[in-house]
Amino acid sequence: MFVLSCSNRKNRNNEVTLFAASSVTNVAEEIAGSFERETGIKVKLNIASSGILARQIESGADFDYYISANKSWMDYIDSLNLVEKATVKNLATNRLVVIVPSGNDKKPNRGEIENNFPNLFAGRLSIGDPKHVPAGKYAMQAIKFYGWEKDLTDRYLPAKNVRDALLMVEMGEAEMGIVYETDATKSKKVNIVYRFPLTACESIAYAGAAKKKRSESLNSFLLYLQSEEVKSIWRTNGFNLD
Repeated sequence: MFVLSCSNRKNRNNEVTLFAASSVTNVAEEIAGSFERETGIKVKLNIASSGILARQIESGADFDYYISANKSWMDYIDSLNLVEKATVKNLATNRLVVIVPSGNDKKPNRGEIENNFPNLFAGRLSIGDPKHVPAGKYAMQAIKFYGWEKDLTDRYLPAKNVRDALLMVEMGEAEMGIVYETDATKSKKVNIVYRFPLTACESIAYAGAAKKKRSESLNSFLLYLQSEEVKSIWRTNGFNLD
């Protein structure tokens, strides 16, 4: 039993568990792969909406590093004393866009969207669930910014994460959706028809933080996150580091 216990501890010390928001799936996968190749330390990924990940951490889920697409969820986890405050850091930024299926002939111009958006499509609008998906929360802020909320009442198709919101438009289940620009540009099944101004919602900043009790593997991971290679991964995937 003693030998087994030491073996399990050794395995845990040679891996890092990364909790990452759905909208940074590609970034998280590339960072994990690159870090593993360079150090031999395995990275276990848990991908979900920022809110679901925060609730998992609150409930005692074992994690090493958390990337949230929303400052509020990071602040919440920090307020529970579940991350090391000194490691909380903004990693990158994003923006919202309006998308339509690639086969859709509708190509509304900027003025049509800003002045008549609710009447440009039938059925429901695909967004992340505002209750726990940051992309959905930002989308609702943008909708209120333009005064569309009254005309869009009961017309939302809320998804469990932003990737699913994108999928609904890709599949033609919704004529339009509001998602992150980085997700939309990766898809060949949707077209971006409008980019929201940065003033339409609060800053879309991704924050990261480590748990309080850090292993040598986690310390190595934190150091790696500051490398030029990781910065290049963020930029290549369309994120801004300003």
